[in-house]
Parts: sequence; C-alpha cells; structure tokens
Amino acid sequence: MFALWLSVLVPHLARAQSAAATNEARLQQWLKKYPAADANGDGVLTEAEARAYKQGGKNGKNAATTDASAKTAPTHANVAYGPHARNVLDCWRPATGRPTPVLIFFHGGSFKAGDKAMVQSRPIFDECLAAGIAVVSVNYRFSSDAPFPAPMHDGARAVQFVRSMATAWNLDPARIALSGSSAGATLALWITLHDDLAVPTSNDPVARLSTRVTCASPHSGTAGLEPAYFQRNAGVTKLGAALWQLFGAMSQAEFESPAQRPAVHEASPLSHASADDPPLFLTYAGDPAEAPFAAGSAQKDWIHHVCLGAPLKRRYDELGLACDLFHGAKPAPAGAEITFLKKHLFNPATSPVP
Repeated sequence: MFALWLSVLVPHLARAQSAAATNEARLQQWLKKYPAADANGDGVLTEAEARAYKQGGKNGKNAATTDASAKTAPTHANVAYGPHARNVLDCWRPATGRPTPVLIFFHGGSFKAGDKAMVQSRPIFDECLAAGIAVVSVNYRFSSDAPFPAPMHDGARAVQFVRSMATAWNLDPARIALSGSSAGATLALWITLHDDLAVPTSNDPVARLSTRVTCASPHSGTAGLEPAYFQRNAGVTKLGAALWQLFGAMSQAEFESPAQRPAVHEASPLSHASADDPPLFLTYAGDPAEAPFAAGSAQKDWIHHVCLGAPLKRRYDELGLACDLFHGAKPAPAGAEITFLKKHLFNPATSPVP
C-alpha cells in the first residue's frame, strides 16, 4: 500500500517542483521587462506584485511611466568595473556640460537576484537627472557566485571605478551619494559606514582611490545581519535562507555557529558606524509599534521593517550625526529624498572626498 502511495506521490511532487521552477523563471523574466512591477523594490517579483502590476497596467496606471523610463538609454552601458561577468554598471549623465555629482544605486534581490535596470523604476532616477545629478546603477556578484565579502567589495570597487572615470565621464569625484533597495540598501550602508577601503600602495590605480562618499539614501536596508540583531529588534528567530546563504552557510544552524560570527559582524553596517560618517536619509516600511513580531514570522513580513533601521538612527543621534528616518507611520514628504541629495551634493561647504 505504501509503495502504491509513493508511486503516486513522487511524480506529483516532481511536477509541482517543475511547475514552481517554471513559474519563478517566468516571474524573473517579467521583472527584467517590467522592473516597476517590483512594488517593494526588493529585487524579487512575487505573484501578488505581478498581478497588481498587470491590473494597474489595464487601468492605465503603470504602463506609460514604465515604458518611458525603460527607453532611457544609458550614456555608458554595461561598463566592466571588475573581472566577473556581473561586475558591470550603467551610467546616465544629465544634460549639462559641467562635472556633475553622482548617485550610485545598488539593486535589491536578497543578494541572490536582481539587476541594475531596476533603478529606472525608482522616482529618484528621473529626479536626479532633472537636478543635474548623474546616476550609476551597479550589478554585483550574487551570493551563489561568491559569498560575503564579495558583494560588498564589488560595491566598493564600483565606487572607486566611478571615481576613476571622473574626467572621462565629466563627473565630480568628490560628490558621490549611494542608494539602493533591500539587499542593495544594506550594501550601500556597508560602504557608507565602513572605513576607507582604498589601498594606497596598490599597483592598481583604481584600488588606490577612496571608497568614502558624501551621503546616502538607502531604502529598506537592515543595519545589522547578526541573528541576535534580528531577535533583539524584530523579535524573530526564524531567518530566511538568503541571510545565511550570503555567508556560504548551508543552514541557519551553521549561520549561527561561532565560526561565522566574525564575518557576520563585519558584514553588519551598524558595526562600522563612527563619528566621521556622512549624512543618511533612511526609509523603511511599517510602524515601530508593530515590533516585535512573532518569533516564527516569515522574513518577508519584517526584513524591510523600520525596526531594523531604528538602531542606526539611534547610533547616529549618539554620535551627533545627521540622519533622517522615515517609515510607514511617518512617510517621507514628497520630494524629500532629492532635496536631501541636492542639499549635500551641491553644498560648497561639504568637505571633498579624496
């Protein structure tokens, strides 16, 4: 009887797994074609987001703006900044003859998916170009290609590379801001808060350049990656696979092992906050009153929540540094992000970065 049951169940499971894989591939293709469908900017398109976007298109809400932004060709496209196939970036220059400040954007996707094209679905893309700020969008290695520190080091290398192209691309190397969504926001925070990664003695002229930036406006990036950070601030103990796969771990138990702690601490942006860090503009979902969550809550319910950014705001306050924090219960006013960027990128009093 068991053998008969198994003979029926196994083909059913195989078909279900195949259908799930096909559906995921379909969603990824849809995401590449319609980046604006990713409503929360995390680099992963869900069935619900796809349905909502499709319905919005029928109602005339999405199609026009997405098609318009998708046709904005980069001034410099798919430029290699490193040796890996994903070490490529796009640059859009505003219509001005003078050297311009730059916003460098890192896409979301749980460090295992996503693409630089997603920047065109963000309002800040058009706002920067209209304000005379160049936009650079960066692909970086997925955790499946190379675990931490590879994605973060790719991002830092991209900053150095953009700085190296300042003369050729007519950019201002002393006025660089970082942004990103979800995983890309955490990456942007890590670079922003980390001590300078320049290697003055390197034979590589790009590696000799600074990774420090003028300011940052990341969206929904967790300031900490340690299991204790999630438990203390979100109340959760069950962590999604993408978190531990970032460190090459095969299970949550391995991720939580003592051997992993130094790397996880190093990867957490909050670990690097210090008195010389630049201004921040932080946005998150949710209301602080919603935390803590149930210990076993699904990661999608809390990974973009303000409870994972509030500790960074508190640390900045302790250091006497400028940090604007917005969330679902206190949304950013319209135009606040571009106002923040213009304030710091066009401020002549801002100390130049070497």
